[in-house]
Formats: sequence, C-alpha cells, structure tokens
Amino acid sequence: MEKEIWKKPLRQCNIGGEALIEGVMMRGNNKMATAIRKSDGNIVVDIVDYVPLTKRFLLFKIPVIRGAVSMLESMYVGMKVLMKSAEEAEFEEEEESRIDKLLKRIFGDNFFHAMLYISVAIALALGIGIFMLLPNWITNWFTFDKSTAAGSIAANLIEGAIRLVIFFSYIYLVSRNKEIERVFQYHGAEHNAIYTYENMEELTPENAGKHTTLHPRCGTTYLFVVVMTSIILFSLVRWRSPLVNMALRLAMFPLVAGVAYEVFKLAAKTDFKPIRAISYPGLMMQKITTQPPDQGQLEVALAALKAIVEDEPEKKGHGSESEKQH
Repeated sequence: MEKEIWKKPLRQCNIGGEALIEGVMMRGNNKMATAIRKSDGNIVVDIVDYVPLTKRFLLFKIPVIRGAVSMLESMYVGMKVLMKSAEEAEFEEEEESRIDKLLKRIFGDNFFHAMLYISVAIALALGIGIFMLLPNWITNWFTFDKSTAAGSIAANLIEGAIRLVIFFSYIYLVSRNKEIERVFQYHGAEHNAIYTYENMEELTPENAGKHTTLHPRCGTTYLFVVVMTSIILFSLVRWRSPLVNMALRLAMFPLVAGVAYEVFKLAAKTDFKPIRAISYPGLMMQKITTQPPDQGQLEVALAALKAIVEDEPEKKGHGSESEKQH
C-alpha cells in the first residue's frame, strides 16, 4: 500500500475532487464536473466551466496566500456542490420545517443561494469555535505564564493536544453514521479513480478498484497539517489575556491555513522521507474518511473524471502539482 501511495505517477495531472451525497465532484484545469447517482440508477453528470481563484489572480498565486485562498474557496465550492447533490440524489421528501418556510418567504427565488451562504457561515463559525476557540478556552483553565517562552510552548502543546482529540473524535463519530459512511465510500472511489488516471490505465471500475483509497493529496491530510501548523504558530503568541489570545488566533487563521498548504504540498511530492512523514498521520486518518467503494460508486467517480480529463494536458514524468483532494 505504502509503495503505491508514494509511487511517482506516470501522468502529471491537475485534478482534485470531493465526495458528495451519492456522487463525486472532480475539478480539472478549467472545468468542474459532478456525477450523481439518481434513485432510478442513472448517473447524471453536470459540467461547468471553473477556474480557481489561484489561477485567475496573480496575487492569489503567491505562496502562503494561495493556501488561505484555496481553503476558503474549497469550503464555498464544496458546500455548494454538496447541497446540490443532496437535491439531485432524490431522497424521500420530508415536510418543510418552519425555518425553511420562513427563509423561502424571505429570499424567494434566491433561497438556494441564501442557504448556501448561511451554511458556509455556520460551518466557518462552528469550525473556528470548536477547533480553535474551544481548545484555547479549555487551556486557559491551566495556570501557565504565557508571557514566557516555556509557558507559551506548554500551553500551546496542551491546546494542540485538545484540538487533536476533538478532531479525531469528530471524524470517528461522524463515521458511525450510515449516510456518512456512504460518502466515505465515494471518497474512496474518488481516490481510486484519480490513481487510475495518474497511472495511465483505462478508466474502468475494474482498474480503479485495484488501487488503494489512501492518497497523499487528500484534504483529510491537509486538515491534520493545519492542526499541527497551528500548534507551532500559536506558540509564538504570548499574551496573558485570554480574549487577546483568542482574537490573535482568529487573525492568524489565514496564515495557519497558508503555511499548512505549503507544507502539505511539499510533503505530498517530495522524496525526502522525513518531510514525507508529515503526511503519515493524515494518511492513517484516511482509513476512516475513505472506505472501499462498490462497483457502482466507482462508476460514478469515473463518470465525473471522464467529463473533465479531455481538457487535461498529456504530461508524463515525475511528480504532480495537483490540487488537494477532499
């Protein structure tokens, strides 16, 4: 398994993806495709023109800045296609809640976009609150002198440990849900499909199923690197005031995301094993966030991939500058 993960791909590609509800999204050089399995068994593929912000604006190509921009853009795009997949998958209709009815009256035809922005805002608030501010608040129960180097490092190590426990617990708990388990299977199918393309094999479920579901460019690995980067960078903050510390962490979040992105990219493509080891904990987490897919799920992932690969350049050689996957 490890040999395949770090094997240099025969084909360089610029493809990343995301698992959806009964589907998969794939992004290439200038297109994005979503493939959804409908309740009647058919696969519906939707293709749109899409160029990431980091390729459209020179400022967003600068190292570190590109990481922060990519993370925010990925959250927005990911939430958008996830909500769309929930509609396309045709689950049993449930009676609308009072909140849904109220929002539809307020926003009318813009209901979907309003829900998208609200969902992204809630996801950001929960993510920042649970994974950043809560660990800092708990750490403040300990009596460390954060104005000293030793006190700051000790406090941040404990804060980082709490953050890791919350992160692992969250991943484990959501994996127990059967619907999420299917999303994790589609996540595995996404990785299988990309491995098949990178190895210049025919894009069939049989070929895709032979590959591991663990991939060094997966977003799970990136999130773990974000957590580890935050431990290091936050140790530089030595204010005694809990409120000031929390405010500085919020202000430093784009920097953490950007630095983590550069470390993540380097670890994914280097041959130097000590640096490559940075990805190892994230790869182990993928044993939860990716599950072996069935043939039908592989068909969906390959349908999304086939919709965009015709625009990919035929580059052969070593390494890859691919976007991170999810």
